[in-house]
Amino acid sequence: MIIGGIHHVSICVADLEASRDFYVGVLGLQEVDRPASFQFKGQWFRKNGCEIHTIHTSAAGQGPGDGENVARPGRDVTFARHFCLRVASMEQAIETLKARNISIAAGPRDRGDGALQLYLYDPDGHLLELVYEPWENGK
Repeated sequence: MIIGGIHHVSICVADLEASRDFYVGVLGLQEVDRPASFQFKGQWFRKNGCEIHTIHTSAAGQGPGDGENVARPGRDVTFARHFCLRVASMEQAIETLKARNISIAAGPRDRGDGALQLYLYDPDGHLLELVYEPWENGK
C-alpha cells in the first residue's frame, strides 16, 4: 500500500455558520460543493489539496469538539488530539488571528528542527496546529 497523504479531516460541529466563518474567513480555505448524495447538514472546505469536512451535530454520532483539554505537569495543551495545517508564513498567520481576535493556545514556538508551531481552537473546541516549515517555502 502506498499512502499519498491525508485527504481530509472530518469534524463534528454545532454551528455551520461559525465553522464557515472560521475555516473560510480566518484560515482562508474555500468552501466546495459536496456530492449530491450527501443529504445531511455539513460542509467541505479545501485549500492546496487539504480538505476539512464538517458534519453538523444533527447528523453526527458525536458531539462537537473534543473533551476538556487539561495540561499535565511538564506538558501543555498541545499534548492532545489535534490536526495540523501548513502555513506559508507564521507572521501572516499570527496577524490574521490577532485581527480576528482568535486566541492562541500555545506558541509560536520552535519545534526543534527549525519549524515553527502555533496552536489554536476552532469555534467548536477542536485543537488545530499551524506549522511553518521554512524548507517548504524555499527558505
